[in-house]
Formats: sequence, structure tokens, C-alpha cells
Amino acid sequence: MVAGKSLCCICGAYVDASSLVIVRIGEGSFRIECPSPKCPLRELGFVRVAHSSKPKFDVRLSRMFKDWNVLLNGKESCDRLVRDLLKQISSRLRKIVF
Repeated sequence: MVAGKSLCCICGAYVDASSLVIVRIGEGSFRIECPSPKCPLRELGFVRVAHSSKPKFDVRLSRMFKDWNVLLNGKESCDRLVRDLLKQISSRLRKIVF
């Protein structure tokens, strides 16, 4: 399997902010899930939202998900792709939360 220069779940599903499933699990808490219903990992990360004058998003991705993508894309490329994904998730959550 060749992922090229995009993030990929261990199940083989390509991952971007628009394909991720974001589920509210509590007040200010969200679970990030793989878009594939057959994924053995399923949970790719969590988000906590801290409310103040400006909302702050603490996004944590699964270690297994990040390590898998480092193997596929290399550390530098993976870091850049993850950073972009985190920005996109934060932007998407701003629309959900507010």
C-alpha cells in the first residue's frame, strides 16, 4: 500500500479533515474517528475545547496513527501533514462549537 503524501489510517482509509468523523463525547470533548466503519483502530484521537475569551483546541492524535504515518511518509512529511490536519480539525470544530 502506498499512501503517497497523505495521511492514512492503519486500515488503509485515507484521512483528511473532511472525511473524519467527529463525535461529541461530553461538554467540550470530542472523539476523532476513522471514516472507515471496518477500522480496527477506529479512534484516531481526542479534542478538548477550553472556553475563554478565545476558544482553545487541544487536539491529540493516537500514537499508533502517527507512528503508522511516519513509517509511510517519513518523519518530516508526517509532521507537516499532521500539523495541517490539526489546523483543519480546529477550523472544522470552530463551526461546530460556535
